[in-house]
Amino acid sequence: MNTFGLYMIVFSIILMLGISILGYLFSKRKMKNNDSYFTAGRNITVSFMTATFIAYAVGTGLVFSPAESAYLDGMTAMIGYALALSIAYLIFIPISRRIKELLPEGNTIGEYVKARYGNVMFIVVLFVIIVYLFCLLVANLIGAGIAFQYLGGMPIYVGVLIIGIPVMIYTTYGGLGAAIFTNSIQAILLTPLLFVVAFFAFRNLGGTGAVYEGVVENAPELMNIFHGPGVEFAIMIIIAVASAELLNQALWQRVYSAKNVQVVKRGLINASIMTFPMAIIAGVFGLIAISMAMDLPHTSIGTALVAHTVLPEWGSMLFVLIIVLATTSTGSDALAAFSSTASLDIVKSLKPNMDSKVAVKVARISTIIFAIAAMLVAFQAPSILQILLFADLVAAAAVVPVIAGLYHKRISGKLATGGTIFGLILGVPLYLMGQYLNSFIVAILISSLIIFIGARFTKTGYNFDQLKETIKNLD
Repeated sequence: MNTFGLYMIVFSIILMLGISILGYLFSKRKMKNNDSYFTAGRNITVSFMTATFIAYAVGTGLVFSPAESAYLDGMTAMIGYALALSIAYLIFIPISRRIKELLPEGNTIGEYVKARYGNVMFIVVLFVIIVYLFCLLVANLIGAGIAFQYLGGMPIYVGVLIIGIPVMIYTTYGGLGAAIFTNSIQAILLTPLLFVVAFFAFRNLGGTGAVYEGVVENAPELMNIFHGPGVEFAIMIIIAVASAELLNQALWQRVYSAKNVQVVKRGLINASIMTFPMAIIAGVFGLIAISMAMDLPHTSIGTALVAHTVLPEWGSMLFVLIIVLATTSTGSDALAAFSSTASLDIVKSLKPNMDSKVAVKVARISTIIFAIAAMLVAFQAPSILQILLFADLVAAAAVVPVIAGLYHKRISGKLATGGTIFGLILGVPLYLMGQYLNSFIVAILISSLIIFIGARFTKTGYNFDQLKETIKNLD
C-alpha cells in the first residue's frame, strides 16, 4: 500500500461514516410503520425523487462503463451509453404512471407478476430480478475494489469491504428510506465533483483539442461517428439499459414510494436531463486514456487511472470520493430492492400469514446475506461493463412479457413464461459467443413474438381491477 492508498482509506472511511450516520438518523425519524421500510412512507417528494434517480444512475456503471466503452469502441459507443441512461428514464415515465394506477399499494415487481401471471412466471421473474440486482451490486463493489487496488496499491478486497460493509449496515437498518435519503446526499456531492474533476483534467492536458489530436494520432477510427463497433455497441446498450431499467425493482420501488405520479414524472425528467452530460463527461476519460496511449491493466479502471495520472493528488482524491459516492448510491439501491424481493416475494410466498414486523426482520437478514455474497464475487473483479451487460440481457428476455401485462388483457401466464424462457435460452448462448447486439435482439424479439402471437388466440382476458384487490399495503 502506498501513501495515497492510506489517504484513500482515511477519507473513504470518514465519508462512509458520515453517510451511514445520516442515513441511520433519517430512517429512525421517518420509519413510521413497517411498510415504510419497503416504501419510504409512500410520500417522497420531487426533490428527493430527482436526487435518488440521479444517484441511482451515477453508480460505477456510469463512472466506469462509459469510459470503458469509449476506450474499446470509441466516441459513438460513449454517446450511446449516455443516451441509453437518459432514454431509459423517459421510457419509464408512462410505465410508472400505469404502475401507480394499477398498483397504488404495491411493493415489488414479483407480487404484481404473481397476481397477473401465476406462480410459474413468478418464479421465472424472481430469478431474473435476483440475477440483475446481484450483478448490479457486484459491479458497484468491483468499481470500489479496483480503484483501491490500482490507485492505492491495496488488495481488491480492501476497497470492497470499506464500501460494502457500511452500505450493508445502513441499508439493512433503514431500508428504502435510508437508500433514498443517502441518495440525495450523494447526488448533491456527485454532480459538481464530476464536473470539477473533468474541468481540471482537461485543463492539465491542454484542452479538448489536445485530447482530440491524441486520439486521432493513436486510434483515429475511434473518433469516426460511423465506426462499426461503436455504432453496434450504441444500439445494443440503448436496448440493454432500457430493457433492464423497465424491469428494475429499484425503480419500481421508487414509483411505489412517490407521493403521486407527477412526482415520479418530474423526477425522471430531471434525472434524464442530468445523467446525459454526466455520462458523456465520464466517458471522455476513456478517450483521454487513448490519447495518452495508456495500456490499462483492467479495462474498467480507465476513468480512475486517467484522473490519478493527470490530476494533482487532491484532484485524484476528489475522484476517489466520486467513486465511493457512486458505489454507495447504486449499491444501497440494489440492496434495498433485494430486501423487499426476498421478504415480500420469496419468504411471504412460503409463509402467507407472515406479519409486517417479521417481514422487516426477514428483509434485514436477507440484505446481509446478499451483501456478503456480492462482496465475495466482487473480490474476483470481472469487467464491470460485461457483468452489467449480462444482467441487462437476462432482464431483456422478461421485460416485454412483464410490461405488456400491464396493458394487454389477453397475455396469459403460460405465454409470458414461455416467451421469457425461450428468450433466455436463445439469447444467452449468443451473448456467451460474443454476439452482444444479436443476443439482445433475439431475447426481446422471441419473447415478444411468443406473447403477442399467442395472445391473438387467447379468448379470455384478465381483469386489471383484481390487482388492486390482491395487492395491498403491508400494514
